This record gives sequence, structure tokens and C-alpha cells, in this order.
Amino acid sequence: MKQALVLDKCFLQSKKKLIIQELATSHRLVMTGALLYELLTCEANVRRGCFIHLPITGNPVELVDHTWILLQFEIKNHKPAGKPTSYKENIQFKFNPRLLELEYTLPHEAQETINEQHKQLQLDIKEFIIQARLIPTYFPTLLEGSDEKRKIARHEAEKEIAAKGGLLPLYKCLKSPNPKTPFPPSNLLDESWTFYRWLQVMLLFGLDIFCKYQGNIPKKFTTREWNKLEHDVLDAQILIIAISEGEAFATKEKKLIRWWNLLLPDGELFQ
Repeated sequence: MKQALVLDKCFLQSKKKLIIQELATSHRLVMTGALLYELLTCEANVRRGCFIHLPITGNPVELVDHTWILLQFEIKNHKPAGKPTSYKENIQFKFNPRLLELEYTLPHEAQETINEQHKQLQLDIKEFIIQARLIPTYFPTLLEGSDEKRKIARHEAEKEIAAKGGLLPLYKCLKSPNPKTPFPPSNLLDESWTFYRWLQVMLLFGLDIFCKYQGNIPKKFTTREWNKLEHDVLDAQILIIAISEGEAFATKEKKLIRWWNLLLPDGELFQ
């Protein structure tokens, strides 16, 4: 079976159609729920520029839903969920060719689904911010010393997050907010769990936000800052799926490239 290649929007948008077509021949293209949400809510010209690159065939990509399905499975069953593509949508489909039209708007039912996803995304952003504020609890020396020392401290923190089993001591201190659904025992957890990969990616993005603001994370964000956080949350969901699938990833985002190489150094990367 061909390797699964998880796509990121910036890659899909920036590469020539021929390159995407070649990758569709050599790999199984995977589109996450996060990417599909991005494509259906971005500017019409960007939407067109992405969908026009995909193969004009039935099932041009494997559709994999959001990470919460995998996390719920693991919390409920206390065992790894396996590869995200095991949970792909088993339907025959083609993307609506009208998605290439600049004046096209989504039908009411589809827009209602997007609106619900938008509400969940706002909650995810707030959780993102909470995690970012907790970063100095885990890495207390990030803001000490010169700029060079801070840069080194950040890179060391990233390495610690990515190191095999490096988060297990931290994980042992975490408790589920719902006593009826406890987190999986730490002695079972390793990098084969999406839950563990989720924790790694959340900490990496939290670290990124904390360092960006030098610890002074705003109580209120500008519209531009909030939109950037929204983009980060969606990128995090895509990276979690890519790492959990464990095969190939296509992105041009510098920090995603860096973290992919840290978390899965033997994985295939297209940039």
C-alpha cells in the first residue's frame, strides 16, 4: 500500500498542480477535517487555488475527521487508536466543481456545519491559550539570560518535549477533568498513542506562543492575533494527524517542518 501523505493548506496552495498530481500517484493524499474547514472558510480565490490542484477523480483524497475522535477512543478504551486513516470516511465522493467558482457560496446545511465547527474552534483556541500560560510551570528558565540563552533554552525545551518518553513524568501529574473518564494510565502510554502526540504538539505550540509574547500573553487579543491563533490551532490538528499516521507530511510552514523533524525524524517530508 502507498504511504499516506497528510496535506497542509500552505503546501497545497503554493505547489503547482503537476506536483500535487505526481504525489497523488506515488502516495495516498490525506485531507484532515481541519484542512477541509480551512478550505471552506478561506477567501474564494485561495479556495479555488487549492481545490484546482487536486485530482479530478472520485475520492481524490482520504478524508480523516478531527483529532477528537481518536482522543475519545483512547480515553474510553485505554488503548491506542491506531492510524488516523483507519477512521477515514468510507464513502464515494467528488468535490463539488463549483468550489472553483469565486462567487460560489456553501449551501445552508453545509454552512450550518461550518458554523458549529467554528464555535468548537473558538473553544479550542481558549484551551490553547490556557496551555501557553502554563508553559513556565514546565520550563521555568525560558526567559532567563540573554536572547541567545533564551533561544537555546527554547530549543532544549522542544527537544525535551520530542524526546522518546520525555513527557511521561509530566503526564503522571495530569488528571482528567471528568472523573468518569480518566486518562489512560501512564504505564500504557507511548508515542503510538494519539493522546501522547496531542500532548507533544499542544506543548510545542504553547511554547511557541509563550516565547512569541516573552511570557506577556495578552488578556485580550487583536483580531489579527486571534486569527493567527485560529490558524495555529488548525495547524496543530493537522500535525497531530500527520505524526499519528507516521508516514509522510507536506507543508511549507517553518515551525511545522522543524517539529515534524523532531517528532518523526524518519518520516517523509515534502516542503
